[in-house]
Amino acid sequence: MTELQTLVATVRREFAPEPRTAIFEVRVDPREDGFAFTGVTTEVDAALELVRRAAALVPRRRIHDEVVRLPDPALGDDSWAVVRAALAPMLAAPDIRATQVTQCLLGSRLELLRAAGRWFRVRGEDGYLGWVNRGYLAPGDEGWAHAWQAAAGGYPAVSLGADLVNAAGDRVLRLPWGARVARDGGRRCLLPDGGSALLGVGELVPEADLPERFPTRGDAILDTARRWLGAPYVWGGVTPAGVDCSGFVQAVFRLHGVPLPRDAELQTGAGERIDTGAAFERLRPGDLLFFTEVPGRITHVAISAGGAGLVHSALSNGGVASNDLGGGGELQPALRRMFVEARRVLPGNP
Repeated sequence: MTELQTLVATVRREFAPEPRTAIFEVRVDPREDGFAFTGVTTEVDAALELVRRAAALVPRRRIHDEVVRLPDPALGDDSWAVVRAALAPMLAAPDIRATQVTQCLLGSRLELLRAAGRWFRVRGEDGYLGWVNRGYLAPGDEGWAHAWQAAAGGYPAVSLGADLVNAAGDRVLRLPWGARVARDGGRRCLLPDGGSALLGVGELVPEADLPERFPTRGDAILDTARRWLGAPYVWGGVTPAGVDCSGFVQAVFRLHGVPLPRDAELQTGAGERIDTGAAFERLRPGDLLFFTEVPGRITHVAISAGGAGLVHSALSNGGVASNDLGGGGELQPALRRMFVEARRVLPGNP
């Protein structure tokens, strides 16, 4: 069995090395006539390759391939969902006590991979994996989920912080930055669960207007980042009510039409590595800076303000703040020591 377990580990490393975006949870179980591969995976090619290599490794033993390919066929057609709550925590396990790994906003489309009681294992629009309680979701088929996001019956709009109220004026939802609704042309907002509400206070920007309001330029991204100053640090957070370093970067860039992965380590795959200069003088607004507290692993990301300045959500600051890599004090020298690389995500960043 040891050689088969080693084979499983090898295939996992080759086909699904990143557990935040790919699932390959496969075991080897003995059977009277051979053995079985059991568990779940999102990587169909990995499961097929595992069986092929196992057949060559132990040709005289019968192989039972019982690995469930996700999405689980037991879900039927309703293997998609749209977030119906203002904000839905995505957790590391199907348990309310589990660690929050990120948050999904109202109007986000999720692929449902499997169910466990009142929980769904899901894949977000950015490919990130986790567990969301079904109470936050409006499930449906793929066609319905895509049609809702296209705002059939209205036009899609994005929140910059808005309250939705009922006909009596009572608040029913407090929408964070980035939440999506469908507008019907007036104050009325259509919601994923089939209900509706009225815009109270705050701002909903038509999605079609985002490129003009939030252009893909470094100076514009920096302006947006500075609007988050003072937001508290919250692990797994993605809103001004609480945000971690990579959630802050992802949320700001997404508003400007630039999709990025969820975690700092994954964000190092975006753009191209650049030379910062000895005193960071070659950095431009909107460049990304990466840091480490653990050798060999990226643990922090910040948005460059140009030169040595940066804006980031840091636990050492208690939240989103501006710092200067050329400064003194306690934090700035530590940041210089932990700096690893900078990347230019925006082509031709002026």
